[in-house]
Amino acid sequence: MKGAKRRVWLIIPAIIFGFYLSRWVGMAKSFQDEFNERTGEHSSFLVIAKSFFNQNFDSELEKEYKAAGKNKQYKQVSIYYQEKDKELIPLTIETLKWAEEKTAELFGGTKNVPIDLIFMSKEDIVQDSKIEEASGYYSDFEKVIAVSVDPEYLEGILQELETPLYFFQKSILHEYAHYTTFMKIAEAETFGDLFPTWFLEGIAEYVGNDKTEVSFDSNPYEALPLKEISWDNDFHEARHAGISEPYLQSYFTVNYLIKEYGINVVDELIDRTKETEDFYVALEQLTGKPIAVFEKDVLDYYQRLDSVR
Repeated sequence: MKGAKRRVWLIIPAIIFGFYLSRWVGMAKSFQDEFNERTGEHSSFLVIAKSFFNQNFDSELEKEYKAAGKNKQYKQVSIYYQEKDKELIPLTIETLKWAEEKTAELFGGTKNVPIDLIFMSKEDIVQDSKIEEASGYYSDFEKVIAVSVDPEYLEGILQELETPLYFFQKSILHEYAHYTTFMKIAEAETFGDLFPTWFLEGIAEYVGNDKTEVSFDSNPYEALPLKEISWDNDFHEARHAGISEPYLQSYFTVNYLIKEYGINVVDELIDRTKETEDFYVALEQLTGKPIAVFEKDVLDYYQRLDSVR
């Protein structure tokens, strides 16, 4: 009898363990399917789990570029490029140094987490980022900055002609700013999803336009309520609708914040958002203004500037 009881007590935990194991396996498979559907990959669950643990996923496209390209290391940045882009590497490193200096003004420095900078075709950037007309992008999950160089403008960049040089360097500055912003968010022990797209893009545009005067008159489009460009889908829909230019609006809003509340305002907003878990509550606390009043003050600020010029 005692032996039978022992067998019963062994069987019951085994049944319970088997039940939960099947649930875990089912959840893992569901997660794997959803992940691969969203990324267009065919990764095993072990590869996905490792990527989440390391917070660095290599897509198939990224692997192809790495395997086919050359590599140059600058601090924590691994630069992958094709032979045709070789002459751009000194200028790329010079621009990365500039990006480091400018983002350090905003964040006081962040951890040097390894990052890949890959020269890609524009078509592949659009495919990987899923953003129409994108010429560069940053993926925090993949820890990759991708930039494209139109062969038509290569010579102009190397000759440091103003317009092609500006767009080349701006792309690197912009995407590197995204990288450091997400590093700061991680160090603050909060999540990127809490921050509106206009805020993230505004920081990147602020860094990308360093040493460049951007006139408020250069944006002839309507200024949307900031909550209407708070999330990626809404932001890019507004961009393609032709009634607004959310990148410029984001730039002017973040530039206003820095001019009016000081260079540390970006850092402070990230820390306050961690505490409140609501960016707009943090913004109202810091400015002392409801969002509608804040939006009006931004427009008034630039209209006053225009009137004194």
